[in-house]
Amino acid sequence: MDDSKVEDDIEKVKNASSQSELVDNFRVFGKNTSELVNRAAKRQGELKDPRLRDDLASARAVLKKNSMMLLTASKAYVRHPELAAAKANRDFVVKQVCEAVATISDVAQGRSTGDSQMPYEGPGELASALDDFDERINMDPVTYNEVRTRPSLEERLESIISGAALMADSFCTRDDRRLKIVEECNAVRQALQDLLTQYMDNVRW
Repeated sequence: MDDSKVEDDIEKVKNASSQSELVDNFRVFGKNTSELVNRAAKRQGELKDPRLRDDLASARAVLKKNSMMLLTASKAYVRHPELAAAKANRDFVVKQVCEAVATISDVAQGRSTGDSQMPYEGPGELASALDDFDERINMDPVTYNEVRTRPSLEERLESIISGAALMADSFCTRDDRRLKIVEECNAVRQALQDLLTQYMDNVRW
């Protein structure tokens, strides 16, 4: 299954420097992605291994869901390239799309892959994700593991922030509220780093 077209399209979307260029590149990306998803669906029906079928179904769902997120997040970044949060959110969605395409390619060749974290979209999903995140960071400092714990918590937080940023960029979100969301996202990022540093200091002692 040839996924090189979609991979090239993702790079063109990522490197777009204007809204018009972004929309044009995304239109091509959308066409080729639709063809890839359809071919993946056909391949899914041919697979005998239920695990591979599940992997492929999951990758197709991730690709379809994140494709529109890619447009929204990219528009926000092109509009506000000076905002670190806008770039981080765009890059996170690009990562999700790339991983989904890679999974489709791997499964088509008979290789099983692991799951990926996805950004959260709706208020209910975000609330649930925040509750889960809150439970995970409330740990005994002596059990903190820099290698395992930090990457896991950072990835979960970026997923939550990505979903929050997509809401912030919604046409119905007021400018003052949008700015507040961006500021709070950056504050939460810094708060997590401060907390993990404290955990690390406690482990050392």
